[in-house]
Amino acid sequence: MTNLLKHSNKTNCLIAFFCVLTFINGCSKEKEKKNYIARVNNHYLTQKEFSSFANSESEKNFYRNEIIRNWINQEVLYQEAEKKGILKDDDFNVILQNEKKELAVSLLIRNFFDSNKPKFEQKDIEDYYNKHQNEFQVFQDSYFLNLIDFNNENDAIKFRSLILESDWNKALNIFKNDSSITKVKTAILLNESQIYPAPLQRIVSDLSPQEVSIVLNFQPGYFTVVQELQKFNKGTILPFNVSKDIAEKRLISQLKNDNFKSYINDLYSNNNIEIKN
Repeated sequence: MTNLLKHSNKTNCLIAFFCVLTFINGCSKEKEKKNYIARVNNHYLTQKEFSSFANSESEKNFYRNEIIRNWINQEVLYQEAEKKGILKDDDFNVILQNEKKELAVSLLIRNFFDSNKPKFEQKDIEDYYNKHQNEFQVFQDSYFLNLIDFNNENDAIKFRSLILESDWNKALNIFKNDSSITKVKTAILLNESQIYPAPLQRIVSDLSPQEVSIVLNFQPGYFTVVQELQKFNKGTILPFNVSKDIAEKRLISQLKNDNFKSYINDLYSNNNIEIKN
C-alpha cells in the first residue's frame, strides 16, 4: 500500500509538472502574440521576425513602414492564395519541387567549394601568368598608383612631406591610426576611365614614375595625395609584379572550375544515367 501511495504521489507530481509546463508554454505563445508589430488575421509579424528583415538598427528605423507594408502585402496575398486552393494546385507543387531542387543544389555546391579550397604555391601563380600573358594586356592607358584621402589639409601636407623624406609605406605606417584618413589605396592598378574626377585623371597622366602630386582638393573636405608608381600605355602587357593579384584570382577561379568538373565527372560515374534518342 505504501509503495502504491508513493507511486500515486509521484504520478500526481508529474501530472502537475506537465500542467505547469503547458501553462507556461501557452503563456509564452500568448505573450509572443501580444508582442507583435503587425497582424493579418491569425498570422503575426513578431519583433524577432521583423529584425531578421533588416541588416542594421538604422535600416529597421528608416525602412520600418516599408518592411511592415511589404510583409502585410505578402501575407494577404498568401492567405488569399491558400483560400483559392493554389497550395494544392498541381502547377504549384511542380514549381515548389523545382525550387527545392535548385535550393538543394545551390547549398550542395556552396558546401563543395567551402570544403575544397584550391591549393597552390607562388610558382603556380607565376606559371599561370607566363602561360596567359596576352590576358594581361591593357586596352586603355593604365596606372599603377598609391592614393590617399584626408579630411583636413594639414595632415595631407604632412603625409606628402613624409613620402618625400622617406617613402609611401613608412609614411603610411606613421599615419596608420590617424582618424583624418578617409580612404587609402596602396599599389592599385586603374585604367584612365577608372580615375575620377576628371581633373585627377589629368594630373595622374602628367606625373612621372614615382612622382608625388601636390595636395589636391577637388571637393570640400577631401584632400588627396597620389603617387604614380608606373604608367602602362594602351596595348602593354602588364609585368608580373603588377598583375600578380589578378593572376592569383584567375588561377583560383580556374582551379575551382577544374575541381568542380572533376566532382561532376565522379557523380556521372557513380550514378546510373541514360539518355534516350
